Amino acid sequence: MNVFFDVDHTLVFIDQHTNALRPGAREAMQRLKGAGHGVYVWSASGLDHVQRVVRIHELSPWVDGMFDKDPRVQPYPDFIIDDDWYLVEKYGGHCVSQYKAVNADDREFEAALERIAAMGLL
Repeated sequence: MNVFFDVDHTLVFIDQHTNALRPGAREAMQRLKGAGHGVYVWSASGLDHVQRVVRIHELSPWVDGMFDKDPRVQPYPDFIIDDDWYLVEKYGGHCVSQYKAVNADDREFEAALERIAAMGLL
């Protein structure tokens, strides 16, 4: 399965002073890769932004590809993790709450993995 992670307000919280990775992001990517799934990161903010976030947070070992958010992307997403309900409805996946402040207690990625596990895919 090709799992696509959105960047802004899903993977990271970014403002003028902060660039914080959401808790559980690395672990979610590691678990998905360990189960044989493709892990991709995309953003409507563009490919350069995606590459910068992946580099800063050292996610490269678990990321199979990075993209601008484009409906023609290949490989096509089988499951997305995003804060935008419209896109989750369009592609299928799991909608997370917006990550708009650093929160060490956030467990949104655990919920996304539980959903994938319930599908028999983890």
